[in-house]
Amino acid sequence: MNKRVELPLVEPLYSTYHNQGACTAIITSNPTIRNWSLNQIMNLSCNRKFLKGFTSPEISIPGSSWVVCPYFEKIQISSRFIKGYINSIIRRMIDAGYYVAFNNIDDYYLKGKSWYKERHFNHDGLICGYDQNEKTYCIYAYDSKWRYKKFWTPQKAFDAGRKAMEKQGVYANIYGLKVRNEIVDFSPRIVCAKIKEYLNSDLEKYPFEGEGDVYGIIVHEYIAEYISRLYKGIIPYERMDRRVLRLVWEHKRAMFERIKLAENGLGMSSDISQKYAELVENADVMRMLYASHHMKRRDSVLPIIQKELLKLMEDERRLLIILVNEMERKLSNETLEVS
Repeated sequence: MNKRVELPLVEPLYSTYHNQGACTAIITSNPTIRNWSLNQIMNLSCNRKFLKGFTSPEISIPGSSWVVCPYFEKIQISSRFIKGYINSIIRRMIDAGYYVAFNNIDDYYLKGKSWYKERHFNHDGLICGYDQNEKTYCIYAYDSKWRYKKFWTPQKAFDAGRKAMEKQGVYANIYGLKVRNEIVDFSPRIVCAKIKEYLNSDLEKYPFEGEGDVYGIIVHEYIAEYISRLYKGIIPYERMDRRVLRLVWEHKRAMFERIKLAENGLGMSSDISQKYAELVENADVMRMLYASHHMKRRDSVLPIIQKELLKLMEDERRLLIILVNEMERKLSNETLEVS
């Protein structure tokens, strides 16, 4: 067995949540899998529970987790049945080229991780390496300064987090993940259909009085309402969800990449992507304002964010409608030429 192994990573498409980051960070041996996410994974969702007392809108991008991706070999093992052998199994997986996702580990004990020595929190992450000389793991997750990056932590810290959860009857799972070799092509036709699905969303379809999840572009309206409730104190500052505007920004950044590929693939001008780039910048500014408010309370920035978020929604809707119309025209011409 090797003494030190560190598997490579690339910048993920989405990384607000650990399971998103692992989905496209581990694809160095087959980078075309990123096309699967660009083709298929672009919708937004949130839950309406925050309108009735819950403190998070649970914003998400459905399907963005490694769990859903069909291009990974996945091997699951529960700590309930392997006890003290878990570390040797993790090392063997990594030696064989498998990245190791994990869950049900208490962050409080995991040195360098997001809630280390601050809060007991049942959490997940990815192991992408080990060093037997130092008895450490290379973890890819949010660190203690809330930066999504690689860091090394003692293997005994990982064990402490696992054992703490086991005392509560909660067992860790480890998942060996290895990229398959299938080549995935970028598909403007699929992208066009998925963007239309994303745009098929408004308050008539998803009214505030409804129940359950909301999908599509109207999620921005719900996030604006969430921010309004933070400003009014209906949702306490101490309970604000720090992840909300980061995911909005990541969504715009991924959409921008998708638009550029569609323009190139269909021989279109870059007019839409150039204009959409401004939306990505605006989303980044909102993200930073929101993050600064989380670090040091400044309620005055919340109405600004709310206003800009609603403007972003309308600007995005307008640009994507133009994009879809042009894509459909190009795709129709391609079909006619083939026939």
